[in-house]
Amino acid sequence: MSTLHQIVEYQFHNRKPSKKQVMGCIDNAIKGDGKAVSVSWGENCLEVIWHDRQLQWYGYGWIKNIGGDDIAQELNRKQKTSTTQFMAEHFKLLNIGA
Repeated sequence: MSTLHQIVEYQFHNRKPSKKQVMGCIDNAIKGDGKAVSVSWGENCLEVIWHDRQLQWYGYGWIKNIGGDDIAQELNRKQKTSTTQFMAEHFKLLNIGA
């Protein structure tokens, strides 16, 4: 993973983690101001990274049927707040970025 942020790593050694366990690790890292999270289980790994310029999460890799991109999309949906919605509408009115 190449990022400017400190990488928070979680490793599962025995059993495959459930999506709930993976999300718990990622939520824990984010609450601790983590912007780059890596979760691994054996040779399988998924990563989610916050991109400062795009102001959104990107995900990579898989652990069985749990995809890093799927988790990033969920995090981005959570990120949508009334403030970001207001800003998006404001920039549309000013024809910025259109």
